[in-house]
Parts: sequence; structure tokens; C-alpha cells
Amino acid sequence: MADTFNPFDAGQVQSAWPLLARLRRQGPLASIGEEMQYVTGHEECRAVLRDVATFSNSSGFKAPGVVVPPEDRTLGELDPPQHSMVRRVMLTALTPRVVHAAEGFIRATAEELLAALPVPGRSDLVPAFTSPLPNRATIHLLGFPAADAPALAAWATELIESGFPATNRSERGEGFAQAFPAFASYIDDKVAQRSAELAAGRDDHPDEVLTRLLRLEVSAEPLSRRQVRAMVRNLITGGLTTTSQLLGNLVDAILTGGIESALRSDPALIEVAIEESLRLSPPVMFMPRGCLRDTEIGGCPVAAGTRVIVGSASANRDELVFAQPDRFRMDRDNAADHLTFGYGPHVCPGAAMARAVARIGISALLDRFPAGALRPAPEYRYENVPTFFECGPRTLLVETFTTR
Repeated sequence: MADTFNPFDAGQVQSAWPLLARLRRQGPLASIGEEMQYVTGHEECRAVLRDVATFSNSSGFKAPGVVVPPEDRTLGELDPPQHSMVRRVMLTALTPRVVHAAEGFIRATAEELLAALPVPGRSDLVPAFTSPLPNRATIHLLGFPAADAPALAAWATELIESGFPATNRSERGEGFAQAFPAFASYIDDKVAQRSAELAAGRDDHPDEVLTRLLRLEVSAEPLSRRQVRAMVRNLITGGLTTTSQLLGNLVDAILTGGIESALRSDPALIEVAIEESLRLSPPVMFMPRGCLRDTEIGGCPVAAGTRVIVGSASANRDELVFAQPDRFRMDRDNAADHLTFGYGPHVCPGAAMARAVARIGISALLDRFPAGALRPAPEYRYENVPTFFECGPRTLLVETFTTR
């Protein structure tokens, strides 16, 4: 048993890579705890993610034994048919057309944030740039007031960095509404306001995600207010954290990973860098599933009731799929085969938006600061965020010298 590895331990994230490589060498499946199995290989992870009839999504990132009421589950905690319907509305709300329409807002926001950095001076780009940019973009898509973005970011950060994602509780109580009452109340107020507008025949925001969620029907019934609240919370926390880690990891690679000159020589390589960053430093480290019936994974038997941890971070470095898997390679032609955004029916509907925010953010950063004008502070060291399922920099301490 690989009892030294606990994917729910935030302290293990940054140092997990050698252990994951060892687990891959030992086989496609590793026992990591009582009734818990970790899937190590790329092929086997894809097979599990594809098989929604055998592997349930309902436990989400909760620790073993923690059960969330169905009406409080986020998209990542739903199973078909409800998952399929809710995911469909998310996809229609985040179509390439919608994302493209938001690109001007994202670019203007990126430029505004970068213009606020002291030059010459010192900054931490996490609170100054990599967190607020995706947060403001998400708030924009939801149609919430821009002035509320800082409060929503603070609530989302507190939730993600607490024990709530694993335990469904905080010191204030159990469940989202009790654990984070101000955050839940804010969403409830916006849902009630938009619902009243729609009931009165006012449809002033037909393309906004909240409106689409309220119009969604599953089995001829609308989502309950609690279900809509869960989906909105999911968008806010996912938009803030996952995209922030992607953007932060890219900035770290520019500062310390030696990719800056390539990106400046050929801006088209930004999209390659995004996929390679998603592969090598996945914002989401794994995807839990519950095994519903006796089966096998990679030829290894798995009993019904087993907690199966789909090790997407391990799959992304599978030596059978990716040459030199621990290196950031700008010439990698299959980087997009990573599993960071999932696979099959559970591919993240916000993936296109995350990529757009990262692409526009990095482009704006390179345009704002010429070569050598943005450097890591002498004391900067990569430290992972204090979250058990995420990979991203807690700080990005930089020195600025000039701008274009």
C-alpha cells in the first residue's frame, strides 16, 4: 500500500511528482488508503472518466464518508442525467461566441491591472494580476456588478483554502449556507432578483449564465434555488482558482522556466505554452469517483464501494504518452492530450474561457513589459497554494523596471 501518499493532504502537492512516478512504475492502480485506489496511468484515467455508468461523480472532492445533499452539489458532484443537462446549459452559456465577445473586456481588465503595478518597484502578481483577472472575467459573464468582484474573490479564496472542499463544513457550520453565510446570501439575493425579473417578463440578460441556469429544466422541472446557488458558487470558485493557478503557473514559467524568449519571438506559442503548463502543472491534481459496481481498471480488480482517485496529474506525466514528461517543452506536439480539464462527458465546460483568460493575460503581460523589465524578486521561491487539489503559486514576487 502506498500509505505515504494522501491526495487530500495539501502539504504533499508540491512534492508529489517523484512519488507519482514511482506509483506509475508499480502499476496502473495504487492502494492509498482503506477502500481508496489511485489511478496512475493516462489510458486508465481516460477509461474511468469515460465510464459514467460505473464511476460516480457524486462525492466530488469530499473526503471519504462526507456526503453532500443532491441540491447542494456542484457540477463536478453530479451524475447523469442531471449532470448532462446542467453541463449542457453551461456549455451553451460559455460557447466560443460568448467567450470571444468577452475578450475585449478581459484584455482591458488585464491592461488595467498591469498598469496599476508600480514601475519601478516590487509587486506580488497573485493578488495584483493572476487572481483578479479571472475573477473579474467570471463576474462579468455572470452579470454581477464589477464592484463586487473583490468581495467574491475573498469569499471564494477563503472557501477553497479552508477544509470545506473536503469536509463540507467550516467552524461556522455544515453545508455551504451555514459554512459561508455571507457568500451564500449574496448569491441567493442575485438569484432572487433575476428570478423576479424573468417572472415579470423582463429578459434583459438572455446570454448571461445566471439567466440560462434559471431557464434550465431537468425532467421538465426547473433547478431549485439551492441547485442554482451551487452552480453559481461553482463558477465563481472555479473561475477564480483554476484559471488563476493556470495563469500563475504560466507567469512562473516565464519568470523562471526559460520560455520568455520563445514567446516573444513567436506569440503564437502562447497557446502551446498554455497546454504544456496545464499538463505539467495542472491546476486540478485529481478527480475523485465512486465505484458503483465490481469492475477492473487496467486489469486490476476494483470492488463496488471503492473510492477511485483519477490521478490526472500523474496521467499528465505518463512516460508512455509524453516524452521527457517532467520537462516544459515548447516543441511538444501532444501537450493537449493532458487530462487537466477532464475527459469524455465530464470535460470542464469552462475550459475555453480559462484558456482565453490565460492567453490574453500573458499576451498583455508581454506587451506591457519588454524583455528583462519583469524579473523574479531575489527571495522568490515557488510555494504551492495551501489547497489539497490545486497546483499553483501562492505568491509571485517580482521586480519591475520599465514598461513599453
